[in-house]
Amino acid sequence: MSLWQTLFNTQDHSANTKDTMRASGTAQEGSDKQATHVDLQGLIQLRFHSSRISLGSQRKAFSALAGQYMSPFKGRGLNFDEVRPYQPGDDIRNIDWNVTARTDRVHTKVFKEERERPVFIVVDLSRSMYFGTRHCLKSVTAAKAAALFAWAGADNHNRIGGVVFNDSDHREMRPRGGHQGVLRYLKMLSDFHNAPLENTLPNAEGFTTDNHNSHFSSEFLFARLQKLIHPGSIVLFASDFMNTTETALKHIRHIARHNDLLMAHIYDPIEAELPPAGRYAISDGEHFQQIDTSDPSLRQAFHQSFTRKEQEIEQFCIHNQSNLIKLATYDKVPERFIAALGRDNTTRRIARSRH
Repeated sequence: MSLWQTLFNTQDHSANTKDTMRASGTAQEGSDKQATHVDLQGLIQLRFHSSRISLGSQRKAFSALAGQYMSPFKGRGLNFDEVRPYQPGDDIRNIDWNVTARTDRVHTKVFKEERERPVFIVVDLSRSMYFGTRHCLKSVTAAKAAALFAWAGADNHNRIGGVVFNDSDHREMRPRGGHQGVLRYLKMLSDFHNAPLENTLPNAEGFTTDNHNSHFSSEFLFARLQKLIHPGSIVLFASDFMNTTETALKHIRHIARHNDLLMAHIYDPIEAELPPAGRYAISDGEHFQQIDTSDPSLRQAFHQSFTRKEQEIEQFCIHNQSNLIKLATYDKVPERFIAALGRDNTTRRIARSRH
C-alpha cells in the first residue's frame, strides 16, 4: 500500500464519500463521486475523442511518449499480399531471394495489415490505485485511459477484450467486436472499480472469472494473461506498477514480444514530490506516524526514489520494444493520448517513407 494511503483510506469503505474526498485532498471538479468513482456515462462520452487516435502500425511513437525514444507499433498480424520488383525504400529484410534468383531481378514481398486485430486492455485496480490528491484517483485515470483506448480500437474495427484485477480477484472478457464489445468491457470495468467503494461485490454476471480465486496471486493473473492475449494483439496495460513483481515482469516481457504493448504509468503528483514543508500524519493502513517534510534530505530521497522507478519503467519499455505513456491524475487523458498517438498526417508520411 502507498505511503500516503491514509490520505485516501480504501479500507474504510463505509466512510462518507465527501469526507473521504476532503481527507484525500482531491481537487473537486464536478461532483465528489466523479473523482472517486468510475462514471460509466463519462467513459462512453470519451468516444467523441477516439477518432483522433490511431492504433495502426504506421503510427510512430515520438517524444510525446515518455522516454524520448522512437518505437513504432510492430505491425503484428500482417498478411502476405504479393511479390513485386524491389523499389528504393523497401525493407531489404522482405526480399524474396527465390524469385530474385529465378528472374535475375530483385523482388520483395509485400504485406498488408489485417483489417482486424484484437485490442486487449488490462487495468490494475489494486489498493494503491485508489489514491489521488489532484482531480481524481489513479484508478479513475486508468479507467479513462482504458475507455479511450477501447473506443480507438473499435473505430479501427478491432475486437475489444480485457482484464480488470485487484489484489484478490479479477474479471476477464474475451475480445468481442463492435461498439457493443466496448460497452460490455466498460460496464465490467466500472462495476468492478466501484464495488469496493460502495461496499458491494462486483457483479460477475456475463463475465468470466475463475473457480480458483481463493488462490488468486500475481503469478496466476499474469500466467492467465499470457493465455488470453493472442499473438498479434494491441495491448494496453494501465497501472502504477507499484506491486509489479519480477515474475509479473517476465510474463509482460512475453506479452511484449508477441504483441504491440503500450504501458500507461499512472501516478499522483505527491508520489513524485513531497507536499510543502510541514508535519504530516502518514500510514500504510496499519501503522501511523508523523514526518517532517521540511527535511531537505528526506525530500531529495523521496524524489530520487520516484525518479528511479520512472527510469526502470522506461528502460523496461525500451528493452522490450514497448511504448510508454505517463499519466498524472490531473492530466487530461484525451489530450495526452492524442499527443502520443494522434492522427498526424505529417508523421504518417514520415512513417510511410521509412517502410
